[in-house]
Amino acid sequence: MTHRITLYFGSFNPIHRGHLAVAERVVESGLCDELWYIISPHNPHKVCVDLADEQQRLLMARMAVAESRYSRKLRVSDVEFSLPRPSYTIDTLDHLCKEYPDTEFSILMGGDNAAKIETWKEWERLLSSYKIIVYPRRGEVVDERFTLLSGVPLLDISSTAIREAVADQKPIDKFVTPAIASYIEAHPELWSRVEVLRARGKRRFAESNFGGAINDFVAVSRLCGGDEEADQMANMAREILDFRYKDIYNP
Repeated sequence: MTHRITLYFGSFNPIHRGHLAVAERVVESGLCDELWYIISPHNPHKVCVDLADEQQRLLMARMAVAESRYSRKLRVSDVEFSLPRPSYTIDTLDHLCKEYPDTEFSILMGGDNAAKIETWKEWERLLSSYKIIVYPRRGEVVDERFTLLSGVPLLDISSTAIREAVADQKPIDKFVTPAIASYIEAHPELWSRVEVLRARGKRRFAESNFGGAINDFVAVSRLCGGDEEADQMANMAREILDFRYKDIYNP
């Protein structure tokens, strides 16, 4: 009997309760015999992401899986660490199919990635050769080319929000498992200056310190070689300051 393995690709920066909930739902649905988290050392579709060290992300993923009720059916793989970079899904699949010729592989992804599948390397071969299981976020419609994963808890969690909370010294217990929360607390160096500046910029914006917010967002964009969110926030702050200036000096 063919062994069925679903691959869940991502940077997992860090892995959180949402990542676990989706994987557990795939196992519960009987869509696979095992699910493997494929930790990506670099995501070619995300230009500016403050990535923690790949070995630390790998370790956190293994710690999270160990806390899952389906720990025997979940595995964390570092296969992409030894492959050419940047990592492309189709290349990793080609490698795994050679390593495990009697295995049927499928792919798990979110609705946001499914909507952009035609930008992926050899996307037509991906669609024709592999089942792609998609978990939609609120309001997303899943294309009929994909297999819909239903019954997924709608958890409003993102790795970006967790990194920003860490930079802003806010609690993250509700987003990650206890072991991950303890690990992150013990390793404040996981993420660098980019997330600190981004979090401070958002805090300054919320406090109406628009000049300070502009400085932070401009710095983020400069460090990243361009960052859409930071550029948008800086422009919004400039528009507010411009409006205030005109309101004061043009009564």
